Parts: sequence; structure tokens; C-alpha cells
Amino acid sequence: MYLNGKLTYKKPLNYQKEWEHLFRDDFKYKTVNLKVRKLENVFVNHYGLVLNYGFLVKGCAPNIGWSTYDKGHYYMHWRKAIEQQLVSRFGKSISRTYLDPTKKYLLVHSPWFSYYFWITECLPRLLAVEQDHNNLTLIYPEGWNKFPFVNETLTQFPNLRHEVIPQDVHMVIPNLVLPEVKPWTPMFMPEQIIAVRKFLLNMVKLDKIQSPFGERIYISRKAAARKKFTNESAVESYLSKLGYSAVCMENYSFKEQIAIMHKAKEVIAITGAGTINALFMQPGSLLIDIPHRDYITRDQYKFHFFKLCNIVNIDYAVFFADRIDDPDVDHYSKQNLIFDEVAFNEFYTKFVSSRN
Repeated sequence: MYLNGKLTYKKPLNYQKEWEHLFRDDFKYKTVNLKVRKLENVFVNHYGLVLNYGFLVKGCAPNIGWSTYDKGHYYMHWRKAIEQQLVSRFGKSISRTYLDPTKKYLLVHSPWFSYYFWITECLPRLLAVEQDHNNLTLIYPEGWNKFPFVNETLTQFPNLRHEVIPQDVHMVIPNLVLPEVKPWTPMFMPEQIIAVRKFLLNMVKLDKIQSPFGERIYISRKAAARKKFTNESAVESYLSKLGYSAVCMENYSFKEQIAIMHKAKEVIAITGAGTINALFMQPGSLLIDIPHRDYITRDQYKFHFFKLCNIVNIDYAVFFADRIDDPDVDHYSKQNLIFDEVAFNEFYTKFVSSRN
């Protein structure tokens, strides 16, 4: 629970002692002091990496520190950026542009981008300098134009000017404003999360947008190319008997997705970027998170949606599922899952139905 600036952790409803290493209290965010950097004459590649005097600027991207979680991302990103800087300056195969020295440019994107990163990293950085939007010009890659959630959100900042950077064009920026991003992608900063939640719920105007679904939903991934149940139709049929409506979120606008999640009191979802939608649920609701069983023994997965639920005061339960072993899929986290109806029924009867 997050109350009056203090976070206390509540274990998953079905917590087991052997999962202790997965669901420890995490207060690392308290050691992070994010700043708004003002930089001059820096090189920025089209991924949003910033070089100043040949080094990556702290806070321009997550996962570029020196912890075990970062696993060499600093070197990987630095090498790519320094090559782009040198070739765009001395060669002809890479484009570079010099931005207007009379403007102050705002940068909020990094190489890591998806729906999850928009909500947890880009939006907090936009909000961090909202009082200065009149004096800033936001730069972002042209690829963002295809994302409705980006376009819908940016309309809420009428005082902020925009400039789209063409694909594969790198920049020299005389005056750059860089709100630092949180150091790790699975970290949640409680104050940021609360601010983003409030902003987006206000954007939606919930009294005007109705959810076509009930209070129990299952976020279906049947339209996804990977990381879904092998027997998706059977899963939907089974869950419908428990009162859950299957929802393909990609069929709805950003605002509609927020409204659907806000009206739901119980949500079942395979762990993925879309699980960040739990942010919009009401306190006292329940998220049933379904990750691969592999995550029990793999230290790099941080069960960050468990932490999110504690910040927004949502109950959390986890149901581990086995996966297939497809040799054509390059990573275990992308493998499809096998739904065990007997095991889920036992889990649901013991830990979930008793809440109703």
C-alpha cells in the first residue's frame, strides 16, 4: 500500500514461502534522485541516446549503469552512438542535422520503447517539465506517429511544440532539456506512477466513456504473434464460465483501454507490456498475473507488476504456467504458454473466489 508517501508491501494472495526471493520488499527507488539536465552542443542519435564529450549522458536511457541487471548495455549503446557520431560527422553514409540554436529542445525517448515505456518512462519525463512546456519543443522519432496512444496523449499538452525527427537522422542540439529517466526499466517510482495515473484518468473523463465489458475481464492475446496460450479458444471458453469477458485490447483506443481497466474489479493477464494497464484499476481490485514458470528460477525478472499493484493499492495473485519449447523461438520469455485448467481451477477456488 502507498499512503502519504510511504510504501508498504502486501504479498500475493497465494504467496508461498519458496517464492520469498521473488516478492521481496523493494525500496531501491528511494536512492534515486532524478534531475532535469540542461545540456549544450550534444550529439543525440535517433534512438534518443545522448553523447556529451564522447560519453553517454547519465539518465538518457535506462539500464546503462554498472549493475548485474544492466549486463553491458552501457557499452552496447555507447559503441553504437559513438560510431554514429563519427560517421555522421566525417562520413557520408549516415545523416546528421543541426537543430535550431534559438530553441530549447525536450527529449523524453530512449532506445527502449513500447506501450509500457510510453507510460512508465516517457510520460513521467513529460510531466516533470510540464510547467516549462511553453518554452520547449519536443523532439521524437517519426515512428511514434503510428501509435494512437502517443497521439492521444500529446493532445493533452497544447503548450508543447513538436518536431518529428525522420528515421535514421541523428542530431546536434545546441540547447537540450533532458529529464532523467529512471535507471532500470522494471523499477517503479511511486510518485511518478501516481502522477501518471492521475493525469491519464483525468484525460479519459471516465463519466463519458463506458466500458462494454463487465467487472471481470481476461486480456486475451489471441491476436498476438507470440507469448499466448496454445489453446486460447479453450481458455476463453473456460474463463467465460467463471464470469470473465475476453478482451483484445488492441481493438480499442487508448482512452477506451483505460476505461475498460478502470471499470474492471478482477483482471487476468499473461505478463507482458500490456499488463501496465493495471495502473488504471481501482484500489481493492485484483490482478491475476500469469508468467512463465521459468521466472521462478531466473533472477533477471523482477515481478515489477507486483510492485505496481502495491503502489496503486491493488491485490495481486500469480499463477505460474508451463511453456512449450519451440526451437524456432529465440528466447524463453517469448514462448507460448500451456493453460492447465485443473491447476487454475484449484488456484482460483482457493484464493480468488473467496474474495467475492
